[in-house]
Amino acid sequence: MKIDPGLKQVTLPASVENRPAQPQKNAPAPTAQTEVTLSPRAAELKQLETQLAAIPVVDRARVDSIKEAIASGQYTIHPEKIADELIVSVKEMLHVAK
Repeated sequence: MKIDPGLKQVTLPASVENRPAQPQKNAPAPTAQTEVTLSPRAAELKQLETQLAAIPVVDRARVDSIKEAIASGQYTIHPEKIADELIVSVKEMLHVAK
């Protein structure tokens, strides 16, 4: 039995690779300036996107407090709760995969 090494790279002929772009037949002629005005809702969404981008993904204060609790021996782990949540997570993944 021969093992197929997988996909082979295909190279295009030089005439296709170096072909200049052809203008579209019904395309409007390019203009020197185009003015775009955003609706108030779009401007608000843009501002919200900017604010959301500034929020850190990780809550540093919470991470530091958990690290401190672990280091001081005050952090309690509940293996039953972890196991239950893992089972719920797997059930959700299996349900989605169907």
